[in-house]
Amino acid sequence: MPDVLIAALLGIVQGLTEFLPVSSHAHLVIGQRVLGADPARFGLPFDVAVHIGTLLAVFAYFFWTWIDLLRGLFAGRWRLPLLLALGTVPAVVAGLALEDAEPGLRQIPVIVVTLVIGSLIFLVVERLASGRRDITGLGALDALIIGVAQAVALFPGISRSGITISAGLGIGLTRSEATRFSFLLSTPVIAGAIAKTLLDEGSAGLLAEPTIVAVGVVTSFVSGIAAVAFLMSFMRVHSLAWFVPYRLVLAAVLLIASATGLM
Repeated sequence: MPDVLIAALLGIVQGLTEFLPVSSHAHLVIGQRVLGADPARFGLPFDVAVHIGTLLAVFAYFFWTWIDLLRGLFAGRWRLPLLLALGTVPAVVAGLALEDAEPGLRQIPVIVVTLVIGSLIFLVVERLASGRRDITGLGALDALIIGVAQAVALFPGISRSGITISAGLGIGLTRSEATRFSFLLSTPVIAGAIAKTLLDEGSAGLLAEPTIVAVGVVTSFVSGIAAVAFLMSFMRVHSLAWFVPYRLVLAAVLLIASATGLM
């Protein structure tokens, strides 16, 4: 299969699964193996590229929200930006603390277990959630709770969007408000991860494979916007429980593939 087509397909997978509560890393593991992606060409630079695409997607979808937040800073409306900043802190701390352990976490058995654990969390939270609050009622403790949940998503298979939406539901947010806050909170984390990688590794890798990188950015951007739009609409009337059967099937597929030596 041509590398450009592999880049397009992996970009689509990343864009969709970055925002849907199904674990982007699990899907990229499967996608790379099934498509026969060359690790030398689809390594860290390509990973940065597709994350740039998803970052641009969430910026684009919430463009006017970010503009309003920026205007609010100059008008003295600091509350929501401060809550987003506060909610980002746990992920930053956890990311630095687990940096050396990260390769060990990206193993199939770990992903299988976290896919199951995340699914159980979805079911429990949906059963207990009241769904009466909106973002305007959030306080510092609420933002920290959702932020800690986002930090837990550093374990591949948990799903960042799924666990942060669950945390939002757990503190009483409506499904649509929990989803919205989850996406807004994802922006600084994705941007920070990209910036840290570029500082650590440099940008030379992005220029070494310009066609593959460009395709990855574009396809992850387009599919990312589609995923955000879909989940924002879906979560207004449906629950996270709809994603549980898919996650459990995915865990079973990964477990079987790992046990049989396919992965």
